[in-house]
Amino acid sequence: MRIIFKFIFVLFLLNLLFKGNYGIDKDYPPKNESEIVIGFVAPIGDIEFDQYITGAKYAFSKWEEAFNKRGKSIVLHRLAEDTNDILDSLSMVQYPVAGIIGPAYSGSSSTSCLVYGAFSVPSISFYATGTDLSNPSLYPYFNRVMPDDRLQVKAILSLVEKNGWTRISCVHTNEDYGNGGADQLVQQSNARGITVNTNQAITAIDGDDVPTKEEYDIVFDNLAAAKSRVIVLYAIFPKDCLGVWEKAKERGFMGKGFTWIVTDGCAELTNGYNESIVGVLATFPRYNADDNFNEFEQYIIKESGTTDGSFFKGASFSYDAAFAMLKAMDHALENGKDVWEGSDLLESIRTITFEGITGTISFDPTTGDRLHGVFSLLNLIDYNKGSFDIIGFIDPNNGTISLSQDILYSGPSYAVPSDYQVIVYDKTLNIVLGVITGVCILIVLFIGAVIVLQWRKFRYSSPLFCMFIIIGALLGLSSVFVLLPSPTVPLCSSFPWLLGLGYVILFGSLFTKTWRTWRLFSNARKFKVIRITNQYILTLVGGFILLESIFMILWTTIDRPIPLAEPIYKAGEAQLQCTSDSEAWWYVFVFYKVFYIFVGVFLAFKTRDVVDSLNESKPITLALYNLTFVMIVSIALGFILRDNPTAIIVIQIIAILLGFTVTVAVLFLPKVWKILSGQQHSVDSIGTSMDSMGRTTQDQSRGYTTQDYNNQSVGRSFSASAQGFNNVQPSNHPQLGIVYTGGEQFPRLSSLSLASKSEAEINVNSEVINKAKASENNKNNNNNDESQA
Repeated sequence: MRIIFKFIFVLFLLNLLFKGNYGIDKDYPPKNESEIVIGFVAPIGDIEFDQYITGAKYAFSKWEEAFNKRGKSIVLHRLAEDTNDILDSLSMVQYPVAGIIGPAYSGSSSTSCLVYGAFSVPSISFYATGTDLSNPSLYPYFNRVMPDDRLQVKAILSLVEKNGWTRISCVHTNEDYGNGGADQLVQQSNARGITVNTNQAITAIDGDDVPTKEEYDIVFDNLAAAKSRVIVLYAIFPKDCLGVWEKAKERGFMGKGFTWIVTDGCAELTNGYNESIVGVLATFPRYNADDNFNEFEQYIIKESGTTDGSFFKGASFSYDAAFAMLKAMDHALENGKDVWEGSDLLESIRTITFEGITGTISFDPTTGDRLHGVFSLLNLIDYNKGSFDIIGFIDPNNGTISLSQDILYSGPSYAVPSDYQVIVYDKTLNIVLGVITGVCILIVLFIGAVIVLQWRKFRYSSPLFCMFIIIGALLGLSSVFVLLPSPTVPLCSSFPWLLGLGYVILFGSLFTKTWRTWRLFSNARKFKVIRITNQYILTLVGGFILLESIFMILWTTIDRPIPLAEPIYKAGEAQLQCTSDSEAWWYVFVFYKVFYIFVGVFLAFKTRDVVDSLNESKPITLALYNLTFVMIVSIALGFILRDNPTAIIVIQIIAILLGFTVTVAVLFLPKVWKILSGQQHSVDSIGTSMDSMGRTTQDQSRGYTTQDYNNQSVGRSFSASAQGFNNVQPSNHPQLGIVYTGGEQFPRLSSLSLASKSEAEINVNSEVINKAKASENNKNNNNNDESQA
């Protein structure tokens, strides 16, 4: 709409000028055929002006000899002063000029180029980026070597996507350049699925015209409300950026956690002597593609009379704009065309291609926009130097980013900051969870100490594997302490290792130990004696550990969990969470452990009829019930509350505490309690009590008789005629039948601890044995009689 009003105003003004006495006739002023005049339009008052025009003059020096050979001279003409865009443009075409290098900026171009177009004078701007200028119906003779805002925004969004950001904010100066760039940023962000959560305008600094405190407050109040962390600053001059950053520092919007990306307007920053802006990023069209750039830079600094050694990047584009104009004129002359004929010169401009200081130069045949625009990625690393360093390049046409070094972000830090406001975990809650975990670890350590000190009383519970169960529980519980601090890469990798190995060691040891009991007694029912040594069981447990380790090595090598700030249920906020690229690793990690539950259920079922002293089916069943319940509830809540990492961590910790602590408790606390309370004097050995649950051997008090013993299941007896055990007396006694548990040698009656038995009890047992032996002999005699028959 602004352009349309400008266009109408210019036409109205031109109409008045043609009708008035302003010295401008309808016919174009006479031209000197041997002298080609090219205009140069840029704000003379700008600090960069001297280097801009020096760059153009340097290009003229390259072409002067070629034109002289054609009998032509080339002249660079500029206005004596900068007054009004329209009047200056009219003066320029009245001079007359065959072509224009400039205008420098989008605002002046949108007005001046209406005049140049009306008089069919082609122009090549070296610094205008406004996308409105790409309208051929309004600006048919406009061209530029500076990539437009559309490409610059594509370059910025390529960087945004590379860092995984999905929400940004925009602050821009309230003029043509800033407004146009901000509009492009919003449009392209929406198309890419990136949210611009706030778009704030600020008055551009122009002499005494500066933004008020109230303006700055409004901008930063809105940034705070949006919880902005990645801010694109589309400002026309470095002084505008410095003004915004000064207020940003006061409001706490500088430093670690905040990312500022500025556009080419602020990328000319040469007085950034401010430590707080270290880590600021900038995009700027590539200005140093030529191999001889250093020579060019030194020439511009020297010839322009720059005293502080500063180089303004716009000089590179001024050189390429002038070079393009002269090359197009030479091309037109070579093809017999008139360079004073605007349409002929425009056609030549849009057909040339060459390698300039800023890279490949060619123009869109319809709009005159530059086709090959590559952007430099700049980083303010050394604030003492006061300027940006080039650390890479961005090709907006395909989104590729090539870096020569890592990006330094505000902080300073090389870690990619989040686009969300990252909150930390509640320290009080972490302390409480840590204390509870410590208590659980002490309980498990206490149980482990009792097993070590009372080793013989756990003889038939395989105390070695009981200790493996304790070690597994301790590893699993220690994984809680990895969850409590703020996540780091080592902590993220340690958690699944500790939890996984702890789980496998605990339940692998428990189930292999139970498997041995099942195999021994299932073979005993078939009158077979087998040996399953501790070494063999250790091999099985080691196999489980090896499989778990292989999985963890693959995971942490291929897709290592790293801490990333993930969005949470509160808008604009995030928390650091351990994340892998693929969630499949976590699913496999959790769900393949369900296999252990099925194995445990199977073994508990198979050992349900084993004698009580070796029967752990009940505690295993309780442990599995507890584990199943915990896994179902925790996994379900984890999916429901996946946007609330604090709640997920609490659920994980509670699940770990219940899973490991309760398992150890149901397996060992009954035995430990009876030992400590004095109710059990000789657990797992034959004495006053024969089984691991502390059951008394006063069989008469339970109503057992000799007939009851003789009617015991055959699965509780061993064959006396089994190979290697010929000296062992056969017995159907329910207590003597449980002595062998897979050791190196089948225990003999003489090796049993009978010291604590009374003489009467020994006689009872001897009588039972004798009766069992007589019964076995009778059976053998009957079998022999039948065989003879």
